[in-house]
Amino acid sequence: MSQTPLLSYIVLSYNYEHYIDHTIRSILRQTVQDFEIVVVDDCSKDNSVEVVKSFRDPRIRLLCNERNLGGAGSYNRAVSAARGEWLVNLDADDWIAPHKAEVQLELAAKRPELDIIGSYVVFLDADGAPHPNAEVLENTVNQPHEFGRVDTWVGTNNLCRSSVMMRRSAHMRIGLDDPNMARAPDYELWTRALREGCGIATVPEKLTYLRLHSSGVTHADPLGTLLELAYAMLRNLMPLAERRALYPTIQRILAWVCRNHELSRLAPIERYRLIGMLMQATEVGDFASFKAALSDSKHDAEWATTGRRALALFSDGAGPYQDVRTLQREVAAQVAAVDWWRQRAQTWEREYMNAARAS
Repeated sequence: MSQTPLLSYIVLSYNYEHYIDHTIRSILRQTVQDFEIVVVDDCSKDNSVEVVKSFRDPRIRLLCNERNLGGAGSYNRAVSAARGEWLVNLDADDWIAPHKAEVQLELAAKRPELDIIGSYVVFLDADGAPHPNAEVLENTVNQPHEFGRVDTWVGTNNLCRSSVMMRRSAHMRIGLDDPNMARAPDYELWTRALREGCGIATVPEKLTYLRLHSSGVTHADPLGTLLELAYAMLRNLMPLAERRALYPTIQRILAWVCRNHELSRLAPIERYRLIGMLMQATEVGDFASFKAALSDSKHDAEWATTGRRALALFSDGAGPYQDVRTLQREVAAQVAAVDWWRQRAQTWEREYMNAARAS
């Protein structure tokens, strides 16, 4: 292996001992052999580390976190350690076709303006069988999306991280993942790359095999996902749309957030602050700063007032219904609590009467 390999595969692992062997073997079988594999284990409690160590290939480098860093933190550690010209993502439960890198590098040679190259994907369940929703998912993702258009990214991410290779120089120029994000750090990275002028495309061939199973975090917290997407659109898409004078796109972003049914799970004042920040294209730092701003009342005079008015414009009447749904959930919780205390009181009463009789 050369001192500076052409490709650096980034494999993030957490309790994937049943999958990571297959993942690494799919890399070792690549038709392009000028690579290194950087595996970052995020404090796995199973035998994942032992599986990785069982490979004797000197191109494999194993980094074990001393504490759990999460996906974004582990990814940043891998990127910082990688030496290749291209950084190739592959999660430890996915795998790739033998000629994937070859096909993507051919596209890179034809289109040198590209910094990020993905591929079409195959969706599988935890056992590697076709996913029940594979047809619907693949018909959405496996399309010739125009990734250079801001509209392509409004509220959706059709670039699967495990399919992507990215120029290391471009990654270093635009920065690492936000370590505070857990559900959409890749979406924030892609939209940041778009904002910074990176070329993005996919190979229209199914070269990446993705497992969808219960351990994934992306869909575990829909409200958290909404907040991370909204942050990325505020930080990356809104400034770019304004720079390009794409006012219908700005309207689409606002409408997408205002009409998202998860918005009702926020406290009303936080709802208004969020929409107000988007309306005013508020400059934010990292995701942690964005979340702190949602809880900070010092901007209520500007953000909350603006957000309240915008919500009335963009919600198509959904705002009051969102409030009703929130109220219904709170009432249901109160009813459940009353029932629980009634049952406890009846139990205590029976115990007291039985004790009285016994005495």
